[in-house]
Amino acid sequence: MQTGIRIEQLKLSDKHQLLAFLREAYAENPRMSDERFWDWHFLENPYVAPDDLPVWLAWSGQRIAGQLAATPVRLQIGAERKPTMWILDLIVHDDFRRRGIAKQLVRKAEEFCAIGLGINTVEQHSTAVLESLGWLVPCKIPRYNKLLFAGNMLPEIARIAPLRRTLNLLSAPFRPRADQALFQAGGKLRMLDKFDAAFDELWNEASANWPCAVARESCLLDWQFVRQPGKKFDIIGYYTGDKLLGYAVVFVRKPNKSGQVAKASIADLCYHPDGAEETVDELLRAALDVAVTRGAGTLVTDVLDGLIERRLKRIGFRPVKNPLQFLVKSTGADEKLLQDARSWFLTRGDSDISIFEHPNL
Repeated sequence: MQTGIRIEQLKLSDKHQLLAFLREAYAENPRMSDERFWDWHFLENPYVAPDDLPVWLAWSGQRIAGQLAATPVRLQIGAERKPTMWILDLIVHDDFRRRGIAKQLVRKAEEFCAIGLGINTVEQHSTAVLESLGWLVPCKIPRYNKLLFAGNMLPEIARIAPLRRTLNLLSAPFRPRADQALFQAGGKLRMLDKFDAAFDELWNEASANWPCAVARESCLLDWQFVRQPGKKFDIIGYYTGDKLLGYAVVFVRKPNKSGQVAKASIADLCYHPDGAEETVDELLRAALDVAVTRGAGTLVTDVLDGLIERRLKRIGFRPVKNPLQFLVKSTGADEKLLQDARSWFLTRGDSDISIFEHPNL
């Protein structure tokens, strides 16, 4: 171990010193050190115990030299749900770089549970660190985009009203019309404000679709999409009678200084195996309606799922370049399964993308 450096799991008594470290490390992103956001992220997660926080610190004397923070989830592998961590933030202070501290943090975190997941770009130094420790990159996560209001996409265009209106008119053939009756009372598509027991029932049946997926338990969905500070997500359910057959979660960005919404995203989408194509089509139609109604310049999603990807392409979503690499580390019996991209169901909500979208409230 590096002389003078000790790696310890975070104690709550060190929280304010950690927040000070994050304010310095992320001076350009104050949300990273916002105490309310931090408390939600690391104390209110349904799988976190206050005396077993998924955050590890590298100390040099009484100074924090780096941190690794993770989000605990339950990974559905067949009929089992196994404790798993998503590595969320691995950072070493500039004064302590190139001393092997990042590797020490990762090794310590790997003791937390047997399965680790992560999302990185090729530009991030942590990718090389993780790969050197046996983490593998099964794939990049596919990204899809549909143009809706071209004039609203870029701030420099959106603020020039005549140009904005012209581009929005020219892009009209690419977007569906908003449907006032889409979410009518008693219909199949419903706007929801919570995740109840019906979502647990849905996941129990839907999980058979995929060999590997983060369990969509209602407590996790509620934490991420209802209780996340500063954000409002639109929750859409698709029903037959009173049975929930699928859902989509849409995030619409806050309007820019010109009052235009540059982008909306489908943060999560899940479907029952019965009538899967119809369910996915209807949820995508509803997500587009939300984005069009709000005047979003584009609707984007990241998803690794054959059915959803086919249906996206069918309605005009185009695959676009995505720098996000999916990383996996496991030393158990499921190692080969987890390393095969074909085993996985992943959406934008599984990674840190939806968490680190800027607040829209």
